Amino acid sequence: MSDDIETAALRRTRLLRVAAHIREQNWTAIGIDFLIVVLGVFVGIQVANWNEARVERELVRGHLTEIAEDLRAHLGLGDALLGSAQLRIAAVDYIYREAFGRTLPATLQLGTGAGTVPPVQPFPVDQLDNLMGSINLVRISVGSRNGYESLISAGRLGLLRNRALARRLQAYYSQYDDLMDTQTAVIRAFRNDGARDQNPLGVSVFDQRPAAEVISLARDNPGFAAYLRTQREWAILQWNLLSELGRDTTVLLADIETELAKP
Repeated sequence: MSDDIETAALRRTRLLRVAAHIREQNWTAIGIDFLIVVLGVFVGIQVANWNEARVERELVRGHLTEIAEDLRAHLGLGDALLGSAQLRIAAVDYIYREAFGRTLPATLQLGTGAGTVPPVQPFPVDQLDNLMGSINLVRISVGSRNGYESLISAGRLGLLRNRALARRLQAYYSQYDDLMDTQTAVIRAFRNDGARDQNPLGVSVFDQRPAAEVISLARDNPGFAAYLRTQREWAILQWNLLSELGRDTTVLLADIETELAKP
């Protein structure tokens, strides 16, 4: 506040000097004083703009730092989510092999291409009494997106000078939202409906029973066998989608860290 008062006082003093020079018709002095006033105003505006730009850059850096933290959290969840999908695949592979003597396909045919079945270890022997618990456990990515939401809600995406990075952020979170919708509205919803349909067979969501009983149910109930097979197919799709998002997360995080490293 005192700086503003001092600046205003200096301007008044200069204007009074200009008025005095006009009365004296001292045109050289008038020109010099006028130039000083104009330069002072110009410099003041430039300093104000520079300060505003600096504040905006720091705000954007804060948002990017928070987004980077969210992305690291996403990567930290990745192994657990991928492992859950792989365990579902291994459980169904075991049941189909024991019930039907079949090895299920190594690819998942989709309308737009094919999904690769991830490498899976044989289902753990010490967990065979928990086959249904593994098949019905559909873990989904619930990582925080607070950093991006904060950036958007504050209307500061346009302040990010790196427009290529801004576009990558938008594309990434669009992909993230699509994956969340697929996991919640399709994959987990199918599990919920399928688990309800198994109730007449006496099978609950995380049913624990000897593996031989589950194998017998699959062999004798085509609907139950079809549910298991479809759970495997959704697990393959989820694994591929999660893997793709994980790769994109790593690339985006590196881009943000590069941006934050700039002076």
